Amino acid sequence: MIETRDLWFSYGDREVLKGVNFKANRGKVTILLGRNGAGKTTLLMHLNGLLKPARGEVWIDGIKVKYDRKSLLEIRKKVGFVFQNPDDQIIAPTVWQDVVFGPKNAEMSDKFAKKAIKYLELEGYENRLCNSLSGGEKRRVVIAGILAMNPDYIIMDEPTAGLDGFGLRSVVEIIEELKEGGKTFVISTHDLDFAKAVGERFVYMDCGKIVHESDRIDLTIANRYGLRMGNVRGRLVVVPHNVEIPEIDTDFIAAMGIKAKERAFKEGLDVDIVDAVLERSILRAVEGHTVLLICSAEMMSVVEREAKKFPIFFEVLDKVSCGVSSNKIGRDDKGVEAIKHGASGACIH
Repeated sequence: MIETRDLWFSYGDREVLKGVNFKANRGKVTILLGRNGAGKTTLLMHLNGLLKPARGEVWIDGIKVKYDRKSLLEIRKKVGFVFQNPDDQIIAPTVWQDVVFGPKNAEMSDKFAKKAIKYLELEGYENRLCNSLSGGEKRRVVIAGILAMNPDYIIMDEPTAGLDGFGLRSVVEIIEELKEGGKTFVISTHDLDFAKAVGERFVYMDCGKIVHESDRIDLTIANRYGLRMGNVRGRLVVVPHNVEIPEIDTDFIAAMGIKAKERAFKEGLDVDIVDAVLERSILRAVEGHTVLLICSAEMMSVVEREAKKFPIFFEVLDKVSCGVSSNKIGRDDKGVEAIKHGASGACIH
């Protein structure tokens, strides 16, 4: 496990990390999320000793990181770092020279370098000049250079930045295969599709602090802290039949279950969706609409389970303090007190 304890760091007078306590468990892919300037890259650079904290500690597999040359060399054998821009990391003229640079510098065998070249499908590239390669090829060379050290942990800073769809799929496949081989990853990204594809633990940063952690992506939290939302569309707001109904700006009102329909009738609501309710409500949300779904309390778990399968904002309001006076009329809903399931949004495993 990699762990930071009360980590602080500044660039001059600008504090970038403010008491960060972070953990990445072995064998898992931990995704670090947050807007530009949140402190993600600075935190990552502490995880293999590229930066030294102003205060606080970094621990790797139960051993506190020290910053003398010998200790740092051992850390970097165990924790590899892939920079966002491959040109910042490639330092040798040819592919082979760059891949073996790390092992040679650490007085290690080049046997893992040969395996890495083959694994990254770079056979035949050994004598190619690195400055003649495409962006995707350069990224593979950098990853091969990290694998040549045979680290236990691989840190990646925005590994899909600038890649097309094919390049993204390639990186996803590499991560999945290496994880199956026992590697542990800590990855920063803004890309929702990539995060969903590889992530198992999601840590959100903002203003130098960790603000949320979960084992699934929460779209509302992700949107709040700068994650690219990709193909996420509308919003499904679900209210149990036995609480007060909020007044929100909504395109459709749906009632699911006998108790929910009775409640909607009692409130005098103009209900748009009463048949095939869950399917049609989700479809409207996928199309980009906002749907208020009143649901029998006993069916809430079914609704949540199904809604999580789709790229929509999903919100459960368990307690509200205002009533409904009319359909499809927006108002200031500061009076709505929401207890959000899954920390308040659509949750995608």
